[in-house]
Amino acid sequence: MASTSDQKIPEGEQEQNVEIKPKQKPAINMFGHLNLLAALFFIGTLKDFNVDGLKLTEIRIPQYVVKGSATQLECLYDLDGEALYSVKWYKDGNEFYRYVPRDMPPAQTFLLPGVNVDLHNSSDAIVTLRNVNLLSTGRFRCEVSGEAPSFQTVTEHGDMVVVSLPDQGPPKISGGRPRYQIGDYVRINCTAGRSKPAVELSWKVNEEPVDPQTLRKYDTIVSGRDGLETSVLGLQFRVEQRHFRNGDMKLKCIASLSTLYWRSNEESVEGDRPQKAPVLESRETVYASNSRADPVQGTSYREIFVTKILSFLFVHPNAASSAAPPFAVPAPLVLPLVLLAVAVATLASRTDIHELSIDGRAGSSELLAGRQEEKEEEKEEIGMEEKSCPIAHGKSATQQGKITMAAR
Repeated sequence: MASTSDQKIPEGEQEQNVEIKPKQKPAINMFGHLNLLAALFFIGTLKDFNVDGLKLTEIRIPQYVVKGSATQLECLYDLDGEALYSVKWYKDGNEFYRYVPRDMPPAQTFLLPGVNVDLHNSSDAIVTLRNVNLLSTGRFRCEVSGEAPSFQTVTEHGDMVVVSLPDQGPPKISGGRPRYQIGDYVRINCTAGRSKPAVELSWKVNEEPVDPQTLRKYDTIVSGRDGLETSVLGLQFRVEQRHFRNGDMKLKCIASLSTLYWRSNEESVEGDRPQKAPVLESRETVYASNSRADPVQGTSYREIFVTKILSFLFVHPNAASSAAPPFAVPAPLVLPLVLLAVAVATLASRTDIHELSIDGRAGSSELLAGRQEEKEEEKEEIGMEEKSCPIAHGKSATQQGKITMAAR
């Protein structure tokens, strides 16, 4: 009996019995995916905004601290029912302080250049730094973590700058002059002492801020291994009348650094007073020359007047010019006017001579009176000597008589 495997199936029947079925794809639940995404977004939102649980309420880091002083860093938080696991402090990413309530002792420090923690005055919310230096400058970050099972962590940061105040007192003003005239140019500089960071400089004229266009800014000068900086600010403007108040102009330079440092320096310059007019100077010369001390070199106004009259009478227009003089004196009046001018000049000269004679007489009378007083004083002295030495005077008289008889 032949086996079934040896039987052949006709080709037509074989094609009719074979059926190819397509693969079935699973149905996609769109609403399920959307719900899952919404749930994940809501959970992430709760974590970011800390609606519930641990919250960091405030961080206090001073912006500027004076070199060599002490300061405090504060990190305030709200556990909201959770247990505190740790509080950590970092400077520029390096941990330097840790507070864990379950540890004994709970606070510990880690060595870091520029950070010197005072453990006795530090806690979970406050860290005290003492004797800060320039290396203490940097970014400080506080990190607060909750206990299990959430271990929720919140963090915040702030920047602190350690300031080295200027070491040379108030700023110095250079390049100025004691006096300025209207139209002169003021070119001065203000230099502050070495500091870190560099101080801010500003100018005022008569207590008013200057125009920024009048300022001359220079590069900061860095010196020393600590990198201390020197600030220089120039001022240049043209002097005007409005710059003077009561004849003075006040130039002030101010150096400041936040609220830690404020110093100023002020210079007061005078304005040159205008010179007197030449006419006034000539009058002063005339008055001085007509004084009794020097009566010969003076020139009176009467003589000047007479000279003007004579020059007016005898000055004629140029012969080559055809223009008529502005004022023509009639011929009959020329001679009387000349005589009048001569008479006035004579009278003026006599008046001057009379004044000189009066001065001479007064001087001679005073001299004679002085000599008369000297003679009277000499006579009184001789009389006193005769009274004090009568014998000597008597002998002298006898001798004089003998000499007289011999002569006869």
